[in-house]
Amino acid sequence: MNYREKDEKDICCVLCGETNSSPEYKPEIYRFQNDRGDAEVASYKVFPGIGLNIYSVHMDAFSFGTEKEGNFMEIHHCHEGRMEQGREDGSAYIMPGDLSVTVKKQCFSEYSFPLCHYHGISICIDTDTAPECLSCFLEDVNVRPKELARRLCKDENCFIIRSQAYIEHIFSELYSVPEDCKKGYFKIKILELLFVLGSIGPEKNSVSALSLSKMQADLAKEAATWLSENLDRQVSVSELSGRFHVSQTHLQNAFKGVYGVPVCSYIRILKMQSAALRLIHTDTSILEVAAEFGYSNAGKFASAFHKIMGETPGEYRKMHDSPRRQ
Repeated sequence: MNYREKDEKDICCVLCGETNSSPEYKPEIYRFQNDRGDAEVASYKVFPGIGLNIYSVHMDAFSFGTEKEGNFMEIHHCHEGRMEQGREDGSAYIMPGDLSVTVKKQCFSEYSFPLCHYHGISICIDTDTAPECLSCFLEDVNVRPKELARRLCKDENCFIIRSQAYIEHIFSELYSVPEDCKKGYFKIKILELLFVLGSIGPEKNSVSALSLSKMQADLAKEAATWLSENLDRQVSVSELSGRFHVSQTHLQNAFKGVYGVPVCSYIRILKMQSAALRLIHTDTSILEVAAEFGYSNAGKFASAFHKIMGETPGEYRKMHDSPRRQ
């Protein structure tokens, strides 16, 4: 290698944060657990100051990140389930296909998942330490994370795009990247995403349409907590609204705003999630678990379980078996 070739390679290494060595590209794995379930986050470092996290969540909430102060931007894509995005005057919710951009002053956050089910990807950018411009080697691509965060979020702390084909195209490929090319592929797709977001105007923000007031969100969560504590009862919307002294319409609207489903559907989800926890944290047979939740027929229980959880009871127990039972 002559001097000029070596010099150009060293410059590229500085810009991209690479070294001459090529260590195995493995993520940091973070696991969380509470009485509602568990979650796993696989965290990859992609560029200096830029990381990509893959979420697999089967619980209601967890806290994640460091308490580092600064200026941060998070881009979340929801693949399955539902995520709550906190706002100063209430909450907004993203559902499958939606993308959100949030800005914050601390890396540490609490993440909430109303359905106790979420699969998605987030791209986390420390705009103080990330390269000012990521397009140094692509002449026609202007990618500036700090400017992007300022332009999209402006005076808000959140920007949300409802499900769009071009966003789905970018993220769909991130969910199935072969292990041997993840490192380079993540870099390419993050550049592609930031470039696409750079062409979107702040007027496309649909956060208001996805938002609820704090009072509405609190009502729905209190009702959901009461339902989870009374799963053995047959509860009507009329009884539930009377218990919380609100109209049925007001309760249903608040509930669907937070959970994305009517009250009756949410009760079925709660039952199947509770059954799922019994399957992975106890040795109780599938037939006995079915009986505990009002199913005398194992086939009907398996069908209802698959509809909510995406797997049969047997498949779910095998895939999510708790280490405590091994």
